Amino acid sequence: MKPAMSLFSAAAAICKRDFLLFTSYRTRMITTFFTTAVSLTLFYYVSRLVHSRAIGSPNDYYAFVVVGLIIFGILTSVLAAPVATLRAELQTGTFERLVVSPFGAVRSIASLLIFPVALATVMGILSLSFAGLAFGLHLRWSTAPLAVPVAVLGAMSFAPFGLAMASAVVLVKQTNAGAAFVITGISLLAGVYFPVELLPSWIRWASDVQPFTPAVDMLRNLLVGTPLRDSAAVALVKLAGFALITTPLALLLLRAAVRRSRRLGTIIEY
Repeated sequence: MKPAMSLFSAAAAICKRDFLLFTSYRTRMITTFFTTAVSLTLFYYVSRLVHSRAIGSPNDYYAFVVVGLIIFGILTSVLAAPVATLRAELQTGTFERLVVSPFGAVRSIASLLIFPVALATVMGILSLSFAGLAFGLHLRWSTAPLAVPVAVLGAMSFAPFGLAMASAVVLVKQTNAGAAFVITGISLLAGVYFPVELLPSWIRWASDVQPFTPAVDMLRNLLVGTPLRDSAAVALVKLAGFALITTPLALLLLRAAVRRSRRLGTIIEY
């Protein structure tokens, strides 16, 4: 029990450090929310131009895309934010402290996911509030609270992608292009901005072999009542199964990257 509490305390300390770094820039939370509000405003007026049998009315499309933007924020937090933090650690030379600490490099890198996911969740709640107050977005209040655990489950299923990106940073110190490519591809395949049914048939299968599509579908159903493509049980099994199967593999990949970098003597170099 005591070792488990020690590991939890260490992970919480890294999250607290990331929070303090984020809030040390006094206006950062305001500018982050302002950027999100601008995107929500832009898509509201774009939605006024949308009349589609695949989605419905402009209000239906706005609800569709708002939830898509929220899950896109969580995806970006899992893929891009930890990679940027790890690169900053290497650039400033502070990664050495994590490598030599009893907590270890692998656990420390994995803990870099905690604060970005928490921040993305908070921004998602603020986004829904802004869209509701400013543009009359109607939430499905009876099921909306269930969106929080589903978002956490979705983040857990996304986490292996972030760990894989972090492995690349440890080895080659650069993954900017790779992260951007993955985020862009997933945003198209998972139906963030439009239904996956509109994709060409030769690529549509890709929307069913990754966890982002069921996460988006579940959150849209819980928050705004958009019909599910599959049953809720199937979507949850996909998310949980992906997290359970790929997380150990991603951790093994990260551990292998750390070991190889140690052998090469490049683990704290940039």
